[in-house]
Amino acid sequence: MNIFRRPTARFAVQVALPALLIVAAAIFAGQLILSDMAREVDRSETRSIERSVNAALNSFLQRLQDTHGDYAVWDDAVAKLYGKIDPDFVSTNLQDSTRQAILFDTVYLLDENDRTVFGYSRGQPALRNAGSEFGTALDAMVLKVRGRSSPYDSVTGFVEDQSGDIYALAVGSVLPSSTKMAPPLGKPRLLVLGRALDSAALARISREFVLDGLILSRHPDASSPNGLKITDPSGREIGMLSWASPREGYAAFRRVLPTAYLAVGLVCLTMLFLMAIGYFNLVELRKREQQAVYAANHDELTGLPNRSALGRALGAAVETRQRDGSAVGLVYLDLDGFKEVNDTYGHESGDYLLRHVANGFADICEGIGFLARVGGDEFAIVLDSPETVKRAAEISDRLVRFLDDPVALNGRFVQIGTSIGVALADDEAIGAEELLRRADVAMYLAKEFGRNRVAFYDPSIDAARAERMRLADQLREALKEDRLAVVYQPIFDAATMQPSGVEALVRWLHPEIGLVPPDIFVPIAEESGLIDQIGSFVMKRACRDALDWPGVRLSVNVSPVQFRNPAFDSILAAQLSEIGFPPERLEIEMTETHLVANPERAQSIIASLRARGVAVSLDDFGTGYSSIGYLRRFSFDKLKLDRSLVIGITTDERARELCEATIAIARALDLKVTAEGVETEREAAVLRQAGCDFLQGYAFARPMSAEAAGSFLHSTVPQAVALPWSR
Repeated sequence: MNIFRRPTARFAVQVALPALLIVAAAIFAGQLILSDMAREVDRSETRSIERSVNAALNSFLQRLQDTHGDYAVWDDAVAKLYGKIDPDFVSTNLQDSTRQAILFDTVYLLDENDRTVFGYSRGQPALRNAGSEFGTALDAMVLKVRGRSSPYDSVTGFVEDQSGDIYALAVGSVLPSSTKMAPPLGKPRLLVLGRALDSAALARISREFVLDGLILSRHPDASSPNGLKITDPSGREIGMLSWASPREGYAAFRRVLPTAYLAVGLVCLTMLFLMAIGYFNLVELRKREQQAVYAANHDELTGLPNRSALGRALGAAVETRQRDGSAVGLVYLDLDGFKEVNDTYGHESGDYLLRHVANGFADICEGIGFLARVGGDEFAIVLDSPETVKRAAEISDRLVRFLDDPVALNGRFVQIGTSIGVALADDEAIGAEELLRRADVAMYLAKEFGRNRVAFYDPSIDAARAERMRLADQLREALKEDRLAVVYQPIFDAATMQPSGVEALVRWLHPEIGLVPPDIFVPIAEESGLIDQIGSFVMKRACRDALDWPGVRLSVNVSPVQFRNPAFDSILAAQLSEIGFPPERLEIEMTETHLVANPERAQSIIASLRARGVAVSLDDFGTGYSSIGYLRRFSFDKLKLDRSLVIGITTDERARELCEATIAIARALDLKVTAEGVETEREAAVLRQAGCDFLQGYAFARPMSAEAAGSFLHSTVPQAVALPWSR
């Protein structure tokens, strides 16, 4: 027994015990290592999820900020939300959007003194004003915006409402998006858009950023290991977004632990296995983080970089240029005709068209410049190569020609184009924002030149805009000080050559530059929002003057901007009732521009005017589209031939035949015909012989004051008294 005990003991002491100790140590070390790895994986996943949650919240705010820019920086918003609020505009564009709650579910408009003008929440009027609903947090955001007051100046943040719910808010100024609309005087009004951070929003965030188990707590818990505190703009903690504790590492540890106890030899393999699991988990988490970053910097529809990415790329290019002196160019594009396609065929067709355009533009710009979708139907390209100036012209031409061919869209073909503005920074030191502004200004100039073309920025553009703004301010003062005048040009019956009516014409005698032609100051009035006031002034003054001329018809021109007002007929009826002018003595003159912009609305208003007894005349026929289809579709009372159809009828046989054919068409459609711009008796004779009903022009009488017109109309031998602004 002793003989065997000693080797056994020695074996036990020298081999088994060390082996057991080694195995035990290995098992302990393996368990310790695996345990540490499991905890590290869970901590790493927690940090990655926290970054993803933070990126998701920032993306949530960014989406609301982009939406705010679309609704607040908009010419129509300035026109409808300042002064007298347009309820139809508010209902269609703001209240209905809160009811759908896709982009936002709450909207407020704050006036110049930060008082609530109106508010809606989920399609219903808000129960409280904005200040009462969101408290000091909103005040802090308003104060920050008031410090800037510029386009796209919106600030975002999370706030708590009176009910304790957490909202994402975007607060920014309501300003025009183009130079056609003058910015409001004084402090701008503020548009407040809100989106509740409710279960639907959390579900959407969870889907987009692959985050499971998100829970919003209104009372932050400092002891929670997995949570991201949400603070409002004043720094107050209003909630916490938490998620389930990650258990991937712990689960893996429990799976391999039995194997580690059974065989020490498998410990290392198990460790490698766990390391592989940890690696793959980290790779997956890294992928999620990259997806979140990608979503924050790319357009979801087209996959192109978004406005934020464009800003960074443009800023980097400008900084590089300041260091090495290389040229930087910005090509800014806006699709022509896209809105019509989107409205006619639906948003799905519009999205398909945007993807088609984005793919084509991307192919053209590949390897040349940085292409981004700025928003809506606008794109931009940053060029920073040594051949920027040459490439800007070449790529712009290729982009325009790309849209020359119609696009197949659900079995039909649609035609769109693009207007392009190009701004270059080669010699002048300018910043990214100024370069973007110049490209945008050039783009709108391309639209003014007829669309589907390229315009390069030139300093004279800003000079011309400044001059138009100066004239707009002076026109506003002239209107306030009653320095506009209305003159009248008689219209004669072609059969009797007796005055049968007068046309009211507005004149502006500028104290410094003299007579300003209507074709200059009327477009300025339309752009600056003064045309309604001028139109109302002319209508009221002309009707009051014409009350003293019984039996004489009064013709008044109406701007396309006035005519686009759906309530134009009601406003006109109220003015006539106030003055006591008979509607049957009034004739409204409109151009074909009214009809092209919105045929259905034009047809409705024309019918309403005629039902009230007001005659409607199609003015300047022969200068625009001159479509016979318009004459057949719309119920006009009279057709007015432009001077361009009268010129040459006494010397050019083809000109005479064209004029006679036009009059014959009008007579076939039972329309009276007036020829304007008649300057000679020979022209008058030809027009009378062709069947023209009324004549107007310098051959008979020039525009004159109301007093002179009264004397002219009542005298047996008319003596026209011309004013210095008559021509």
